Amino acid sequence: MADKQHKATTRPASRRGMSKGQIREERRGRSRKRQRRKRSLLMFGGTIFAIIFIAALTVSPDCNREGAAVQGVNTGGHIELDPDDGRGHIDVNTPYSGTYSVVPATSGPHWAGATTSVGIPSPARWGMYTGVLPDEVLVHNLEHGGIGLHYDCETECPEIVKGLNDIIPRDPSQFIMSAYPGLPSKIAITAWRHHLYLDEVDVEEIIRFIQEYRDRAPESFPQNQY
Repeated sequence: MADKQHKATTRPASRRGMSKGQIREERRGRSRKRQRRKRSLLMFGGTIFAIIFIAALTVSPDCNREGAAVQGVNTGGHIELDPDDGRGHIDVNTPYSGTYSVVPATSGPHWAGATTSVGIPSPARWGMYTGVLPDEVLVHNLEHGGIGLHYDCETECPEIVKGLNDIIPRDPSQFIMSAYPGLPSKIAITAWRHHLYLDEVDVEEIIRFIQEYRDRAPESFPQNQY
């Protein structure tokens, strides 16, 4: 009886004696392991990127820049320059007797001091306020490079309040937000001698406004004065 002839095999030693089905299953297992490793690496890299990105937003490079050079008013942005109502100081117990050119005011006479007739300093501390702040205070914040975010709704508008508040960074340096009755629109974004009226929270347009006009004023004071 003739000896059986064995076919040559290219299988590695680890697979010899395995059926084709077993080999396919082993390959699928190895593929699944590679995919899991790849996903783990991508998730790790994404987490690191997110941490760095959030840290960059939180620790803004232009916050708390004591002694920074004043950039001055931006006269070349995409928003028309408001009239110059001056920047003189008036008695903290007396409202401005004249009329501001813009609502809310973006320049003009204002209070200056640690106490005022409305019970807050002028300029006010940066951040969000639930009450109404008078122009005599807000103008001083704009003079220091601030951005004002204001809203006027006939009924409650929590979506607008939240949308505006979400734009303010964790460190609210040079941002002040409050209700403002009597606006010609639902929303007004202000800077020194610039304003933007909106009827909805247009994040892209508001961010563009902030990038062009934040800290573009006669003075630069990112830190609270009082």
